[in-house]
Amino acid sequence: MRFLNLLAFSVLLIGGCTNLVTSEMAEKVTLYKDESKIPGHCERLGEVSAGVCANTSPCPDVVMKKHIREKAYMEYRADTVWLYNTTLSGTEVVGHGIAYKCNEVQEEIGSLPNESN
Repeated sequence: MRFLNLLAFSVLLIGGCTNLVTSEMAEKVTLYKDESKIPGHCERLGEVSAGVCANTSPCPDVVMKKHIREKAYMEYRADTVWLYNTTLSGTEVVGHGIAYKCNEVQEEIGSLPNESN
């Protein structure tokens, strides 16, 4: 019985750790770690979060950042994300961010450099 419980837990753990294939558009979403680097003309759209298993390969932090960019694009059609917090919650690395729309506004006022830190 103990083996079956361990097996069921393992299946749940692995099942909750699937990798997300990022879209071509999400790959273009700029991720900032420093809110002050986000251009002032950007429109704040809303909060977004993403989590991955702590044992994800190649690196959970890298995969989580891809996931949060994908979610920002899919949920808000955002082109920018500020990643304001990363936590370890149980067996998951979870990122919390704010989605922004910058490029449409940027085109209206002229071309501005695209920073990413």
